[in-house]
Amino acid sequence: MSHTNAAQILELPRSTHEVRVPNRFNGPPGSGNGGWSAALLGKHLGQEVEVTLKRPIPLDRDIQVMTKGDSATLSDGSEEIASARLANLDLDIPEAVSFARAAEARANFAGYRTHPFPGCFVCGTGRCCGEGMCLFTGPLDTGVVATSWVPDAEFVTAQGQISAELICAALDCPGAWALIDRYAIEGPFVLGRITYRLDKPIYAGERYIVQGWAQGREGRKALCGTAVYDAAGEVCAAAAATWIELK
Repeated sequence: MSHTNAAQILELPRSTHEVRVPNRFNGPPGSGNGGWSAALLGKHLGQEVEVTLKRPIPLDRDIQVMTKGDSATLSDGSEEIASARLANLDLDIPEAVSFARAAEARANFAGYRTHPFPGCFVCGTGRCCGEGMCLFTGPLDTGVVATSWVPDAEFVTAQGQISAELICAALDCPGAWALIDRYAIEGPFVLGRITYRLDKPIYAGERYIVQGWAQGREGRKALCGTAVYDAAGEVCAAAAATWIELK
């Protein structure tokens, strides 16, 4: 057997196709929401994935997903904008508060007073509920936030479950608000990396609790955890994330 034939046999199969992040699903102005965009890439690999966001995610135009074995990349032409790989989530997840307590915390969301990205699809106060997710996480304790959540049927998949994109969006911004509460971060900062795990299906019209908690800060990097729980307090999804403060 020649070296060429051996290399061809060992090479992992590749798959490439185009995706698009509609304008509606923005985070910072002109860029896709980090959690939504992470799942758009990571869902091609599995239920437990690490996604690194390298550049702003373009909105409303075709971008390319390429999968190869246990990794994937998201590219805008020749420019790689995100990468993903299978990973194990290493995260201590706190117990859930009750749905009623999470709903109470929602009333004290810091973003009502000042918000770096009021147009954000997930937590933006400039979005009407139904047009955005309106996940307004208020403080439970220093560096710990929560909100109640009843997912909309608009985002149900063919299997009758809430889409991975919407779940990962719910795992995104709450962590940022926990960091803002803990470290009084004033300038804008963006999601740099998220490692998420999807444990249980999430259904439209059911009651869920979303919590976020600060885990540490290293210069411009800040670390946090997030989780979505059902009304019984069982974990449906969780994530560890690194946020980057913009200069």
